[in-house]
Amino acid sequence: MKTGYSYSIYRIFLSVALLFPFLSITLAQEVKIKINAPESVFTGEQFRVDYVIESDEEIKEPVIIKNMENFSILYGPSVSSSAAVRFRKGKRVVTYRCVSVYYLEAQKEGNHALPRAEITFGGKKYKSEVVRLEVRPLKSVGDEVDAFVKTIVTKSNVNLSDTLMLTYRLYTTKEINRVIGADFPEISDFYVTNITRSRQSFDEETVNGKVYKVVDLRNLILQPKQIGKVEFPKGQVTVEYSTPTGRKVRDMWGDVYNETIRDEKTLDIDSLTIRVQDLKAI
Repeated sequence: MKTGYSYSIYRIFLSVALLFPFLSITLAQEVKIKINAPESVFTGEQFRVDYVIESDEEIKEPVIIKNMENFSILYGPSVSSSAAVRFRKGKRVVTYRCVSVYYLEAQKEGNHALPRAEITFGGKKYKSEVVRLEVRPLKSVGDEVDAFVKTIVTKSNVNLSDTLMLTYRLYTTKEINRVIGADFPEISDFYVTNITRSRQSFDEETVNGKVYKVVDLRNLILQPKQIGKVEFPKGQVTVEYSTPTGRKVRDMWGDVYNETIRDEKTLDIDSLTIRVQDLKAI
């Protein structure tokens, strides 16, 4: 009787012992974390970084990065998940993939490390390897562009009953992308009619043997309010240039576009003096 009982216990222990290796294999989790990022970017450039988690079990936990030294976080994380099925040695294998997307802006030149991804899954911590990228200085487009604003007035000595045209004309060796700021001189001693066209195209004009792209920033018709010498103060205009990098990038919505680097240049508007007289007909 004891012998039969002992044999039954032995069979139970043997079955459990054989089962444990199977359980250890079945419960083993394979988690891989990698970072997809460009090898190099320019200072001020906006770019995308993907933190990718691959596992044999579904993981929906995002990779949270709150601060990035030498980089600004513009957007993220945007999380997406997917599953891929393949057959290995006749067995069906499912690989789950979770991607946390960040859009960053490079702040400082140098060779910098991106923050490592770290998650806890099944009571165990997983980390990605360190990924470094080179941030290169971008030569300022504004420094290479020859640009200025010319103040053009039809008359500098006018009668009280006259009208005159005042134009602020931009001359630039590279076509601008847009005007992002304008501090035109305040005009209080004239009646002002703004006749600037809302849509304009660049013309070309040669100055001292150099060809410039020319556009009128502002066209005004003025009529004096009173006699005397009128001083127009200085002003400023800030324009934006766009320079293609030659690379194609994908935005947060998945659209592909030609990457450009934006740069600004601030131009001075010179002061102006107009003399107004009251010349009555004799």
